[in-house]
Amino acid sequence: MTSPETIVQAWCQRDTARAVLRVDHKIIASSRSVRALIVDLAQAAEQEDELYDACAVLGRLIGQEGGSPTLASLTMDNACVALGAGGATWLAPARSAVAEGFAQALVDATRTESALAWEFPGCSVPLGDGAIAIAAGYPSDDDEALAAWAARVAKSAALTGVRRVIVAGPEGPRQTLTEAMGVMGIEVVPGPPVAR
Repeated sequence: MTSPETIVQAWCQRDTARAVLRVDHKIIASSRSVRALIVDLAQAAEQEDELYDACAVLGRLIGQEGGSPTLASLTMDNACVALGAGGATWLAPARSAVAEGFAQALVDATRTESALAWEFPGCSVPLGDGAIAIAAGYPSDDDEALAAWAARVAKSAALTGVRRVIVAGPEGPRQTLTEAMGVMGIEVVPGPPVAR
């Protein structure tokens, strides 16, 4: 029986030969441990749920590190060849798990990038004389996340010398930001309420 290390090496070589981005090579090299787990689970056919979870982790890793969709879509076929498991029943679900992990990583990155637009100073417009206007539209219904955002914005505004703020936006974020500004000693001029 071929050793797991030899299988992982063969899998990595197949992926490397088909890699389209420079970063794909780095991802392939850095993902050896999750690949070894996938090989072990694929060889122990009774642990399919764990196999698919490991495949999703590999897909997420590829997405988080900026790997190519080509790598994400071909890697399980390359694993199957390296394992000598042509026609394996787990291949299609494993491919799907990698794709789902990859897609979720891209969605998460987009959400994170979108949330950054609401951080200070991006959410503000300077009005002169120590005053700013803030769009309080942080995209979350989570009270803790909203409070943390408001605290970050208020602290950053205070550190830059802001003394007066006009706050406009939906009621929840506007009220939370108004309270946080008050804690920092910043005068708040309420703006018009805006529907979410």
